[in-house]
Amino acid sequence: MPDVTIKTPNLDDIFEKWKQTAYRKDKKKLEKQFGTKGAVFSLDVISAAETVKDTMKEAAIYYAVQKTVAPAKGKEEEETVRADKVSKETYFIFKNEVNKDEWDGDEIVPMYNSIKAKPCPKCKGKGYIEDKCSSCGGNGKISDKLLVLEGEEMNKDKKVFEYPCGNCYGSGKTKDLCKECNGHKNLYTYEIKAVPFKRVVSGMPVLHSSAKTKYEKEMGEDLHKLIDEVEGIRFDDFKSLDKKAEPSLGYYNKNIKKTISSAGKDYKNYEKDDDYKLVTKIHLFPMIQMMCETKKGKSFEIYSLGSDKKFITYSNF
Repeated sequence: MPDVTIKTPNLDDIFEKWKQTAYRKDKKKLEKQFGTKGAVFSLDVISAAETVKDTMKEAAIYYAVQKTVAPAKGKEEEETVRADKVSKETYFIFKNEVNKDEWDGDEIVPMYNSIKAKPCPKCKGKGYIEDKCSSCGGNGKISDKLLVLEGEEMNKDKKVFEYPCGNCYGSGKTKDLCKECNGHKNLYTYEIKAVPFKRVVSGMPVLHSSAKTKYEKEMGEDLHKLIDEVEGIRFDDFKSLDKKAEPSLGYYNKNIKKTISSAGKDYKNYEKDDDYKLVTKIHLFPMIQMMCETKKGKSFEIYSLGSDKKFITYSNF
């Protein structure tokens, strides 16, 4: 790949583009910070010479990845418990797919909508075990022999006296609490299943900048949406980028070198991770950082990404 030098935008052009964007977004805020009381506000009163206190030439590296989330790890199974044990568990309901990066729980969880009752197999859903009464032998009656003396002679005779068994209430059967279901008649099943993670999260931007700004994430998202409106130099690998960065940009510093190294390590990690697929080439963009101050003394920064032909601005104003 031959050396290709990309020109950075003119500082006045960057400032003017930011000014127009800021005016469209929040005219009142702009007027409050730059306007003069009693005077008609105009963008002409905001000058780069008075506002920009310092500038730095930096660089940004961008690429996009597609995340394919692997199914949750763990064995899906069905649990069976007594009724009084159901409340001991915590259950889940999922109406939509879940972003795995935002999930902070187990990947296999009990599902509320899967709770079902089934008759206890031991007592057939009765709650008790029926058995022959041990007191009456299953007859439902207790038989006693009475001694009866008959006539003057008092002849001894034995008569049978029967009465309902008090242990089984005359039924001949007893009902013992079923130890399997503890008398609740049913056992309850619930499924332990995988959390429904989103399988594909497409077009995730990855941005590294030598400016070390805390706004990298927001800048990366903006750049990802407007990538066709920004000109940079594309590379197939970081080895080529490392060699061509200085001649491509026309400038170089320690921060840029560190950024290339850091971005390269992240890139390798994405290559090794089965959940990720790299979906764009590596882009190198000139980046201008402007340290600014309003008339009211409020500090803010303006960043440009891209070449003199096609660039975007970002600001924390």
